[in-house]
This record gives sequence, C-alpha cells and structure tokens, in this order.
Amino acid sequence: MAKRNFQYMDMAKMFFGGDHPLFKAFGIRVDESREGLAAMTMPCMPEMCDQRGALHRGAITTLLDSNCGLAILAYLGDMRPIATIDLRVDFLAKPEAGEGVRGEVECYEVKGDVAYVRGVALGCSNDSVLASVSGCFAVGTHGPSFDGAVREKAVREKVS
Repeated sequence: MAKRNFQYMDMAKMFFGGDHPLFKAFGIRVDESREGLAAMTMPCMPEMCDQRGALHRGAITTLLDSNCGLAILAYLGDMRPIATIDLRVDFLAKPEAGEGVRGEVECYEVKGDVAYVRGVALGCSNDSVLASVSGCFAVGTHGPSFDGAVREKAVREKVS
C-alpha cells in the first residue's frame, strides 16, 4: 500500500464539503475519510424522492459514486483526478419513506492507474443494507486536478 500524504485528506474533506454544488443540492455530508475508507450521509429531501416518499435510486447511486471517489482519494492520499470506468450498484431493499441513506465505501486496491472499490448503502434508521456497490476508476486522468481549486478556496477563506 502506498504511503499516504494526509495533508491531502484535509483538502479532500474541504472539496467534498458543504460548498460543493452537487453535495449542497443533495444535502450530502462527509462523515468519515481515512486510509481508503469513506462514509457519507444523504438526508431524505422531497425533491430527491420517488412516489413513495423514499430516496430515489438515482440519488442513492450518486451518493455511492461520490463516496467511491472520496474513498479512492483517501487511499491515494492525494487529489489526483479520477474517473469512473465501471460502477455496479445492486439494490437489495428500498429505503423507508423519509429515511436518509449512509454510504460506506472502501478502496481496497490500486493497480497501475486503476482503483478498485466496494461498499454498501445503509438506511439511517436501522442500518439495513439497501444496496451494494463495486467498481473501478481510472486514476490520474486528464481531467481537472482537485487540489488547485481546493487551495484557491482555502486562500480565499483566509483572506475573508
């Protein structure tokens, strides 16, 4: 396992914090991020619900995909760009109406430029398993690097 640079974990937490537009819209909160593990929670918001008043599967998939990305960054210990290659979400149960969902994901291996993840979505009311997730992600893609944007934000906040 690669040696991790934990200064980047603070950057990752800041990037995935409350000011991230997607996380703000979905109400996603980062609960934990350390050594290849990441946990996030999404509350049940009416605009993200199905006809039963439960979180829509698409919203849960978005939570898990983002959770996978943070787990990979926690494994790498830096903010290299990543991109989803393959993501499999198997839904095992429906959340209760009005129930929030917690994602828990582990990045268990990085081989070359591919990271591998696995995890679950749990109902917040009773920790029931709602879905499993597994996938692989490209590491070091030509997309935007996250650390520059995070550093700029940190500088702006210090100046304010």
